[in-house]
Amino acid sequence: MTGITRLAVVITHPVQHFVPFYRALAARPDIELHVLFGAPIGVQPYFDREMQTEISWNMDMLGGYSHEFLSEAEQGMRSGLRTPSSTEVGKRLAAFSPDVVILYGYSQVNIFRALLWCRLHRVPTLIVGDSELLRHRSTMRRFAKQISLPLLLRQYSGALAVGDSNADFYRQYGMRPDRVFRCPFTIDESTYRAAAANRTALRREARRSFAIEDDAVVALFVGKLSPRKRPGDILEALALLARRAEGGPRIVALFAGNGELASELKAHADAEQMNVRFAGFVNVDQLPSLYAAADFVIHPSQADPHPLICSEAACMGLPMVISDRVGAVGPTDIARPGENTIVYPCGDIQALADTLAVLATDNALRERMGGRSQEIFDDQDVEASIGGLLKAIEAVKR
Repeated sequence: MTGITRLAVVITHPVQHFVPFYRALAARPDIELHVLFGAPIGVQPYFDREMQTEISWNMDMLGGYSHEFLSEAEQGMRSGLRTPSSTEVGKRLAAFSPDVVILYGYSQVNIFRALLWCRLHRVPTLIVGDSELLRHRSTMRRFAKQISLPLLLRQYSGALAVGDSNADFYRQYGMRPDRVFRCPFTIDESTYRAAAANRTALRREARRSFAIEDDAVVALFVGKLSPRKRPGDILEALALLARRAEGGPRIVALFAGNGELASELKAHADAEQMNVRFAGFVNVDQLPSLYAAADFVIHPSQADPHPLICSEAACMGLPMVISDRVGAVGPTDIARPGENTIVYPCGDIQALADTLAVLATDNALRERMGGRSQEIFDDQDVEASIGGLLKAIEAVKR
């Protein structure tokens, strides 16, 4: 790519996983980046209803890149179709005068305003999202999308696909294949790579803090304890293993997260005297140590477009057990079946229990899959994200 590209980003609020991407872009001599936020959600504490927790991220969310909050940002701390809303989106884009604009998602009022401004001023736009085709949708909803989405996506110059399922979504709804560019979601890569290098010490310390023996096999769940994530499936699978035979694999389940099912899960685990630890909400600065304590990660969700925990687990060198409704699974995605991931049918407790038994008893398999996780992450890191974006910029500017 030749010359300097003035790149604007329009997004509802600062998202912790995107901050490293912005900083990496801002450090490039060929990119002049400016990010427009609709609200200070995450920078200021906010209540996450699904997590049932007030959240304030323990990290610098705003340093290292140019940004601004739109004038009405203080009016609300929720993200939805109508909020945050600012009539100044076009004005602020005009002040920056971008060559290319990245818009996060397609179903938010500020995004519509920014897209309209870009169309009127003939500025190329790139859409970013994590939508997929896996979750169940009603016939009416599928029909509505089939009519409306091709018309909407036609207004964008290209799409930045975060994974295989996301790329399938864009192509399904009419985006030209040569205008879909792979741009994986980023994580706080430097922190996780440092934790992976220091994994032995972190593992020992974290296990001691949760009273977990060194020789136990730890299955880690990271996420909201909500019905959508199906954390209860893990307890049911462990109970099924316990009923099979005495002397089986000693699996300790470690839950990092909070939500409406927290009390129910704890009561179930206590009643059955299960080897389970509940860490509650774990902030971003402490989360790497829990990955270090684990032997593999479980994600049984029935609806999860492209969870960042898959990238975090891969960077830490962990195998994954994931339901077939999770959008991060694919032959060129971060979770690759038969390589670093075992995929099972969502809600199939028997299949989940069988998978847990295999991983818990086969140390060589876990080691091989964990090594493959790190190799795959090296191909899905921030450099891969930037490379995909640069290709997209070059194409849409032409």
